[in-house]
Amino acid sequence: MYLSKTVEILKVMPTVKKAYFLPFHVDHTKNFQGIIDYDTKSITLEDRIRYLDFQSRCGPAITAFVNNIPVAVFGCVILWNGVGEAWSVFSKQARRYPIAMTKSAFSFFDSCEISFSLHRLQITVNSNNKRAVAWAHYLGFKSEGLMKQYSADKDDTFMMRRT
Repeated sequence: MYLSKTVEILKVMPTVKKAYFLPFHVDHTKNFQGIIDYDTKSITLEDRIRYLDFQSRCGPAITAFVNNIPVAVFGCVILWNGVGEAWSVFSKQARRYPIAMTKSAFSFFDSCEISFSLHRLQITVNSNNKRAVAWAHYLGFKSEGLMKQYSADKDDTFMMRRT
């Protein structure tokens, strides 16, 4: 259902040396270290893959490859008309490319807002992850509140939005 919009979004993704983007497919998780690096202790690897696959079916999702290895996945669940929830998962290798990953995030999230006429794009960010919170602020997200014990590990999570 979202493949045509995903293909449109792929056309505006930045050109990055040794990198390319494809529509997300669950097979990308086979070589994706980010699914293992993800810091959730109470969810099994199989459940993480299943959740990622489910989220990718609820809106556009793309995988970023560097040297033919998946390093990041960006997605946006379309909650209802005008509202989306952005998400991303990165491998440790993706952190070697902060400028490219940031440009990619801007392009992907901006394209989702335009393609789906979103008046609200929201994300949840673990309040203990200072780097992720700072990055979300850099991408233009503003904190709206703290959700106590929201994550699977019962961590507190910021609800953030871009409007």
